[in-house]
Amino acid sequence: MRNGFINVGFGNMVAIDRIVSITELYSAAAKRDMTVLGSSGRLRDFTRGRSACSLIYLDDGSAVKSGLYPESIIRDVRGF
Repeated sequence: MRNGFINVGFGNMVAIDRIVSITELYSAAAKRDMTVLGSSGRLRDFTRGRSACSLIYLDDGSAVKSGLYPESIIRDVRGF
């Protein structure tokens, strides 16, 4: 596993070794996950009030809403 952090938008960082998957928010499953995680307090919103583009699932069962597209986040992870 790699150590370090990755920018997920607007100055917010997530530990690379905690990321399980990154998805777009266009699917019904991702939107449903956001509702379930939000109501249980396991959703972190890192969009600063802007529209969310991706949902980053973490290894502890929580998720992060990001304003960056998944392709941008993945490009940064690969370059790390």
